[in-house]
Amino acid sequence: MTNSFGTPPDPNSLQGDEKMLALFSHLSLFLGGIILPVIFWATNRDKSKFVTFHSLQALWFHLAYIALIIVWVLLFVVIAIVGGVGIGMFSHAAGSKEMPVIFMIMMAAFYLMLFAIIFGAIGYSIYMGVKSYQGNLVKYPIIGKKVFAKVYGAGV
Repeated sequence: MTNSFGTPPDPNSLQGDEKMLALFSHLSLFLGGIILPVIFWATNRDKSKFVTFHSLQALWFHLAYIALIIVWVLLFVVIAIVGGVGIGMFSHAAGSKEMPVIFMIMMAAFYLMLFAIIFGAIGYSIYMGVKSYQGNLVKYPIIGKKVFAKVYGAGV
């Protein structure tokens, strides 16, 4: 188990189950959803600071990922509705029943960005899972520093 003195653990002192739980906390982005880090955090918060750190970090990353997807989709819907109404008026006036090229380009850009967000987050969570399984205290940008200060009670 990890120490409870506010210092990060030595990777050699970690037990295999701690590393495995940290790994699955990060991989839960596509394996078990947001509930898995919550379960790992709730069952290990008094036992292992290493698991607590990685499960909280994964939990906040999941929430940020979900929020980013929701904002991106809502933004596209608003743009599509506003732009679609405007494009519809222009194409109707011209007598064309085909979908305008600009709308097809917007759709392609939306889906490319959506796939970049999804696969980027999955790739980064795999990277973080592998690093945590190696016993490293790697941190997500922004989220990691705050979680580290909460769990270990020390600034970075």
